[in-house]
Amino acid sequence: MAGISRRDFIKWGAGGVALLATSLPSEGISSPETRKSVSRTTGRLRKSIPSVCMMCPAGCGILGYLEYGKVVKIGGNPLDPNSRGRLCAKGIAGINHLYNPDRIPYPLKRAGKRGEGRWKKISWDEAFREIALRLKAIQTERKQNDLILRNTWDMAGNEIAGRFVSAFGGSGSFQHAILESPNGVSALQDISGYSMGIGDVAHSRYILNFGGNPYETHFLYVPFIQRLIDARINLGAKLVTFDVRISQTAGKSDEWFPIVPGTDGIVILAMAHVIANEGLWNKGFIEQWTTLSTVQLLRRLAPYTPKKAEEVSGVKAADIKRIAIEFAASRPGVAIGGGGLLKHINGTDNQKSILLLNTLTGNLDSKGGFGFPQPYPLVPPEPIPLKTRRMDPESQNLFLRVDQGTQNLGVLMTHMDNPVYKGPGSKLISAVLHDEKKIPFHVSIDPFLNETNLYADLVLPEASYLERWDLLSPPSMERVPYLALRQPIIKPLGESLSFSQILIELAHRMGGDMGKYFRFGRIEHYIEATINRIPKLVDAGGIDFLMEKGIWIDPDGKPTYRKYESERLKTGSGKFEFDSSMPVYTPILHHQKMGEGEFHLTTFQWNVHSYSQTANCKWLSEIVHRNPLLISAETAHKMKLRNGDRIRVSSSLGSLVTPVMVTQGIHPKVVALSDSLGRWNYGRIARGEPFQSEDPETRLIWWGKHGTGAHPNPIIPIQKDPAGGGQGWMDTVVRIEKI
Repeated sequence: MAGISRRDFIKWGAGGVALLATSLPSEGISSPETRKSVSRTTGRLRKSIPSVCMMCPAGCGILGYLEYGKVVKIGGNPLDPNSRGRLCAKGIAGINHLYNPDRIPYPLKRAGKRGEGRWKKISWDEAFREIALRLKAIQTERKQNDLILRNTWDMAGNEIAGRFVSAFGGSGSFQHAILESPNGVSALQDISGYSMGIGDVAHSRYILNFGGNPYETHFLYVPFIQRLIDARINLGAKLVTFDVRISQTAGKSDEWFPIVPGTDGIVILAMAHVIANEGLWNKGFIEQWTTLSTVQLLRRLAPYTPKKAEEVSGVKAADIKRIAIEFAASRPGVAIGGGGLLKHINGTDNQKSILLLNTLTGNLDSKGGFGFPQPYPLVPPEPIPLKTRRMDPESQNLFLRVDQGTQNLGVLMTHMDNPVYKGPGSKLISAVLHDEKKIPFHVSIDPFLNETNLYADLVLPEASYLERWDLLSPPSMERVPYLALRQPIIKPLGESLSFSQILIELAHRMGGDMGKYFRFGRIEHYIEATINRIPKLVDAGGIDFLMEKGIWIDPDGKPTYRKYESERLKTGSGKFEFDSSMPVYTPILHHQKMGEGEFHLTTFQWNVHSYSQTANCKWLSEIVHRNPLLISAETAHKMKLRNGDRIRVSSSLGSLVTPVMVTQGIHPKVVALSDSLGRWNYGRIARGEPFQSEDPETRLIWWGKHGTGAHPNPIIPIQKDPAGGGQGWMDTVVRIEKI
């Protein structure tokens, strides 16, 4: 099919609840005016089809190039206002994800004991029938055993997942399985009513960065780092970074301060102390738009002197004072944070301190300051569930609750969720998943077998992001709302279905309220109905326009700042609330008790890897497949360690063995290990094993003989920030010894 009209689009899905998307054309879903180009290497005519990347949360617009029905290249969509046509290595390597020989081709049912890795092929009909029976039993049995649906990474699938759980009823809950963001979200919501905040770095002249590494990783990676670089080049913006190691970002900063882990908050509050006591604050903004008076602020900030902050953090008081004055004088300026700030058990207060620093200088929701970009408001098609969707704020502690018997669980459904690999204390998670008394039935929806669905009862093959439909509204870096369409570039391989389509089909099998709230037969019908509620987009061509361009920008949209002046904030007072949410610095007690020979273990991500799904991409794993422990030259000298020496790293939960990399660029009391490698059940490419397949390059895999790294999470204990609920990833204390 060379093209598909809007009318054909509707006809195409008229089969309603057909199990397989067999009507997808083999050469992709193209628009009436498909882009064409000629390959420089083969001379063949290529088509390009717009879609949206999903190799990290940024959601950059892409173009998939086809030759005779096969994707041969992924490039950036120049119409995307966020990415501006650029892609990172992860986005380009999505083609490896698509054509990985270890993808699951059809539904699998456990054929042995949990964890044995024995499976048998079943049909979709069998799979849906068994899941529906299990779910109906939960709805009718007297003893409440919950359905818990965990969705991670896939923001576009949240709406359908939430609708599914709401329609299911009171014994179901929906978890967005995130592990560090709860701290930041909690702080933002308490103070501003918003759940997302982004530094408007493109227009900033002074950028204070606490624990962030946007040159390597950021939830809006490519769009954000472009703007930061723009400010550095075009505005001469100064970048000052506080981090435990010289990351790519710290190395490109004007100044770097190796801070003691978990002490960012007291340094930020000391800067606020200086700005307030020097009278450098924006007094009018504070008095008019916050719930604190300047008198109250002075009193609450009084304990946080630069001298006190130096004693705790190791950052000199003179530097704290100097930078605070520079920051206040260089307007606009913005203070931002990252994992090094948030991934602590005091991370929520750390984020509140960031907001306070931006507040004092009047840089909240201002050009060049800390903003709250909102997505385009999408109105889902009727009917919508009348019940409130249950969101579980304690998602990261699910398995701990199940283990302790405080959580009843009848059916666990997970989508792209791999807590055995991604979660802290993963030995406990493995044990809980292995126990059929604690988790009677586990369904995993994923393109691959992984460390977690090894313990599943059913594994359903999910279509990759290059084979599915989604409508997205990413936060706009330019602050003008826009929509992006993820559409199939090729027919789903094997019998795979998208996450949303699986839930739609399952809802129809359930019947009752489930069917009532899923009258649409296919996800593309749902998307079309949503689009039809946007008159301006319908006038532009609706679904046909998005299929052709991939991006629609609101033609009447303009960059908006200081929205609090025209729209009441969604807080109790309508202002930025600091009276009840004033940040404090709370020391991490077990850090205070560290002895000689003990170190802070911190984690990070290499810039070619995301948290869990890139190790099976051959191009990326060939670039980075080892993750030695970074250790300071000072410590290495004391321990007589050299590059490549193998050491044992031990915590309260166990130990791991890995080589060391000696560096000047890390705090002497800190060691660091990447959290993106060390896979043991994620396919042969991730394990570095050469093998024969239709891809001739798989037999040339060479890096396995050098090892594929050690994964830190099994020795990281579960530690929760009591305020925001986020995991304290950076709070693990370890000992190291040469072996």
